[in-house]
Amino acid sequence: MAQAVADLEEVRRAAGVERWTVLGHSWGSDLAVRYALDRPEPVVQVVGIAGHGLHKDRSWSAEYEAGKTADPGPDIAWSPEVHAALQESFLDWIHEPGLWRSLADSRVPMAFLAAGVDIRPSWPLAQLGELVPGGRFETVPDVPHDFWHTDPKLWGVVVTAACRPS
Repeated sequence: MAQAVADLEEVRRAAGVERWTVLGHSWGSDLAVRYALDRPEPVVQVVGIAGHGLHKDRSWSAEYEAGKTADPGPDIAWSPEVHAALQESFLDWIHEPGLWRSLADSRVPMAFLAAGVDIRPSWPLAQLGELVPGGRFETVPDVPHDFWHTDPKLWGVVVTAACRPS
């Protein structure tokens, strides 16, 4: 995750962007939060859509695993080695003693949107929306996890609205 944060920062600098909204979907939502905590100065706001949330909970995982076969999602190539490294890095991060204090003290507004029929439970996103000052939580009804793929027009409407400054 630290490398991904550094990569995002390099993209921002290379593009000459002084301040930006950081939007992430799924694991990218967690990365957007990490980026905002590590590098808050350039972040106008975070928009996390259909994220995992910052937890390692058995009931969440059981619900997710039970729903995986019902929602195969788009076929996206991925590397098991990269996935394993990211998972290990994520677990290290969520186990940091100061993480929840950093979230509660964050000055970066954060919006968390859950997909209404996601196989991922939305309670961790709702918790983040409550914890972060300037945080909010919403559900996009009747859409699956990968609604950028299943309903790209609605995705565009939702993302555009979420990225408008409050």
